[in-house]
Amino acid sequence: MTAAELLESSPEPGVLLLTFDRPATLNAISLPLQRGLDERLDEAARDDDVRAVVITGAGDRAFSSGYDLGELRGMSSEEQLEAMLEREELLWRYLRFPKPTIAAVQGVSYGAGTLLAACSDLRVGGPSTSFTVTAAKYGGANLTWILDTVIGAGQTRDLLMTSRAVAGDEAYRIGLLTRYADSGSVLDEAIAAATQIAAQSPDAIREIKSLLLAGQGSDLRSRYDRENTVARTALRPRSIGETFAGFFGTRPGAERKERS
Repeated sequence: MTAAELLESSPEPGVLLLTFDRPATLNAISLPLQRGLDERLDEAARDDDVRAVVITGAGDRAFSSGYDLGELRGMSSEEQLEAMLEREELLWRYLRFPKPTIAAVQGVSYGAGTLLAACSDLRVGGPSTSFTVTAAKYGGANLTWILDTVIGAGQTRDLLMTSRAVAGDEAYRIGLLTRYADSGSVLDEAIAAATQIAAQSPDAIREIKSLLLAGQGSDLRSRYDRENTVARTALRPRSIGETFAGFFGTRPGAERKERS
């Protein structure tokens, strides 16, 4: 990967924007590019100034066309297997990234592009957005382990078994998109969502994401108890006066000073 293939900027305080900049390949994800994304996110995880991450593709034609088939074609069978094993781990690391991720999906999203989008916390799209889970076309299977938690079992069977393209309006209707923007405004809406998240307590957002990930597959009471435990411990609850200082018209910390 050249440095130019993964662009980064900070369009708003607390927001990191990462752009796949390979428009000639419809932003196909090479292995070096995926490694570069992983490395940058690893840095972002330790950076308190980063509170939310937006990923997108350069241009308006594609979020990503999937894995770089030209790169894969040049690999031996053993190299292809090693690459896929590494990519499985990189995708899992993306899902488990401790801060919120938002996919700004302008244009088409195929294969691995859809994998990344589905593993993001939020997905923003618009009229030009189109998702395809391509695995069944090539004798494979993808997203059977998580897509049903996003759009439900019936819609998941439809998308995975047909490998059909899902347009932006339908994707929003079934929950594959969490926000729908006007044409040309997808990235702006994604950044707006990230800015809203960045304004919240970073500890609370971290625990919310962790609880949601840990809860999948658990029974309802276990999820309920885990949330209450985190609220009482990791989030270090403050008094009602401190928590709702804005409502009561007092300054945070004033209650502690009065007691001392």
